[in-house]
Amino acid sequence: MVALKALFLVVAGFLSLLAVGFMAREMQAVKVKARAQQPQRQQARRLRQDPRTGIYYPEA
Repeated sequence: MVALKALFLVVAGFLSLLAVGFMAREMQAVKVKARAQQPQRQQARRLRQDPRTGIYYPEA
């Protein structure tokens, strides 16, 4: 009877380790799926002011 209890504990421990590993992989996969893509930043345009009108225009 003691051997049967020990065997049951070993099997239960092994199954719980498998379950924890599976859950950890699923949590990691959820993080990867939920990551939103960052929009690519455009380079800031330099502005030049027209001396007569005072209006700013982008440089080339």
